[in-house]
Amino acid sequence: MSTVLKVPLGAAGFLLWMGVAFGSHSPAIPAEELGPLPIAPVSLSGELLYDGEMLAMPTRIAITNDRIALVDGFAERPVHLLDASGRYLAGFGRQGEGPGEFEGPRAIEPTADGSGFWVFDMSLSRLTLVEPDGWDSTPASERLILPIHGPAPVTSLVRRVDDTFLAAGFFGEGRLGHFTRGGDYEGATGSIPAPEVDAPPEVRQHAYRGTLKAAPSLDRLVLANRHAGYLEVFDAEGESLRRIEGPYPFEPGIDVVIGERGPAFAPGDDLRFGYVDVAVTDDRIYALFSGRTRAGHPGEAIYGREVHVFDWNGGLVSVLLLDADAMAIAVDVARDRLLVVRHLPTPALLSYDLAPAGLAGGAIRQAD
Repeated sequence: MSTVLKVPLGAAGFLLWMGVAFGSHSPAIPAEELGPLPIAPVSLSGELLYDGEMLAMPTRIAITNDRIALVDGFAERPVHLLDASGRYLAGFGRQGEGPGEFEGPRAIEPTADGSGFWVFDMSLSRLTLVEPDGWDSTPASERLILPIHGPAPVTSLVRRVDDTFLAAGFFGEGRLGHFTRGGDYEGATGSIPAPEVDAPPEVRQHAYRGTLKAAPSLDRLVLANRHAGYLEVFDAEGESLRRIEGPYPFEPGIDVVIGERGPAFAPGDDLRFGYVDVAVTDDRIYALFSGRTRAGHPGEAIYGREVHVFDWNGGLVSVLLLDADAMAIAVDVARDRLLVVRHLPTPALLSYDLAPAGLAGGAIRQAD
């Protein structure tokens, strides 16, 4: 790990949430545990872009205007900015609860004009606008912070065309929560998965939690289930459109325990990780798949080596097999490459050429 690693308050809870643990490197999950792939995978070799000491434990990545941003809640600077070649440009923020500070940054998305990034802090339940070109000249008290007020924890959210938000979280009314441009909760839409288990909707939402991403056109969204072998697609209003089953469809195991605050989801060592991250273009969904269990891969079940590429109708286009355990991914359409965050053996940013998979050029830019 990097020498700049600084564990903030509440880090233990955040590590538990992510399923992160420190440990040695182990091989990918044996294919026989989940069955054969329906199509032959394409093996890709990564190129190292950056593995400098500024990285601690980056968890999410975003691309805009030829710049790469990483969220890294355990680094001295929780937001990193690099150029397209991987040259480190700057770090932003620090640990804390004040303006421009972060406790549990969970997601990062480019602004509509590409001039900056919205960083969602799950621990503080707020969005912070990071505009690199004006960060140093903006007084801390004037940095834009948007609190997210709701009846349940939010795990990820996306901005809509009208500057309102759709969010994934533990809502009891529906799958996705609706928030005003001011961050106030307005209700929820979409069907909550209903497995054959007696569990309240909030517990089911916890079991089926995942990462929400919107297509660049903002007309569709995808929710990648962290503990299930499928994706969910929604329209711009947050209504369910379809379920996309991956090559290894499975449901999460749900154990319910009764605590001081009522029923809760109780993950065990046999909990299997499904789609641990997702990246999208207007025509493709790139879903990073783990398939590992906590017992089988202690501390490393959160990582994936397979990227399942779908069209938005649910067709499996390709399976990419990476040569490293990946934590997060992003598609750089302009350069026909997949950017990948890894943790082991050292934190790093890698680049994978998509041409060998037949996904370069028009294949990732144009609809079928």
